[in-house]
Amino acid sequence: MPSSEGPSVTGTVVWLAGIACRVLCDDGELRTVPLPPRREQGLVAVGDEVEVALSAAGPLLGVVSPRRTFLARPDPQDPRRALVIAANVDVVAIVVSVVEPPLHPRLIDRFLVAIQLGGATPLLVVNKLDRLAELDDAGRAEELDKLAPYRAMGLGVVVCSTRTGEGLADLRAALHAKTCVFVGHSGVGKSSLVNAFDASLGAKTGELSVAWGGRGKHTTTASTLHVLDDGTRVIDTPGVRAVGLWSLEPRELGRYFPEIEAHAGGCRFNDCLHEIEPRCAVKDASARGEIPAARYETYLRILASLREEAAHAAHEGRG
Repeated sequence: MPSSEGPSVTGTVVWLAGIACRVLCDDGELRTVPLPPRREQGLVAVGDEVEVALSAAGPLLGVVSPRRTFLARPDPQDPRRALVIAANVDVVAIVVSVVEPPLHPRLIDRFLVAIQLGGATPLLVVNKLDRLAELDDAGRAEELDKLAPYRAMGLGVVVCSTRTGEGLADLRAALHAKTCVFVGHSGVGKSSLVNAFDASLGAKTGELSVAWGGRGKHTTTASTLHVLDDGTRVIDTPGVRAVGLWSLEPRELGRYFPEIEAHAGGCRFNDCLHEIEPRCAVKDASARGEIPAARYETYLRILASLREEAAHAAHEGRG
């Protein structure tokens, strides 16, 4: 992307969709700026610090500053290329819910790897706590027991309800004066959480739709950065149904599972993948229950998917 000539200002991308973005400039102006040609799109994300050239024809996008952190997923058009969802975030809040949609640990695990790849801090936010009242004691215990492995690994967990307000003060405290992005399946209440911080933000909300098989309609269509009075900056993104991992080698995966990494030093082989190798300390720890079975199973599932993605990329390369 060419740098600008002549007068320019710097600012933060606060909205992005289609062929344009909006930049909150340091001079206080909110400017709508055309995005680069399609071949260069994806180089700019909400949260990016950018230069805006003030040309006679209108504002033009200039240099994008290096990112401190980012959250990305593979580009649907090219899985080997990262598509940045949000830039310069301090905390990525993985929003899940209980009962409907149900809490899915596998999605959480994939998000955790993607967040660590980008350098931000993860926070698990469990919304719709009020829905637990619909379950019996055994059902409530089963639902909340899914959180135990994440608490054990030291992950921050906030349980809340936008309907009753329970837990929202804890969430505000965890995100105070930070730049954060809310991610998760549609229907878990990400936009409702944004509105709970400040109803005047007007983030769109919607009910689950039977037409989507109970998975929820996408009610947010553009990524937007909201600046709150206390200095907290919240990025709201379209619902993400699945998370892929780009450019991650199978041998690197274990380091993104703290409980696996803690035992890996005891393996016979330095390059152990903790799958079929003999004298594997990770497999032994899993058998003893020291590594939660669900986390180890997710590790193996992601490992298999990384192999498949690598084989597909190799095939495409030969083609």
